[in-house]
Amino acid sequence: MWTRWVTIHTSYGLPRAAQQCRDYLANRGIRVRLYGTKKGNLHTYHLQVPSTQKERALALLGTYKKRIL
Repeated sequence: MWTRWVTIHTSYGLPRAAQQCRDYLANRGIRVRLYGTKKGNLHTYHLQVPSTQKERALALLGTYKKRIL
């Protein structure tokens, strides 16, 4: 069966922030994939989760961002 992936976070520059979010979600049982693109000198990283886990991942990511800020 095909998995439909949904982007829940986009990061520019270094992948540090996207990698930390990916690790946080993966440790809580969310399937996560980090997809990177490059256009010229601009690196873009997209944090993607399956569409079935989108709501839970957004809630967890919101609490994580509040905790680190």
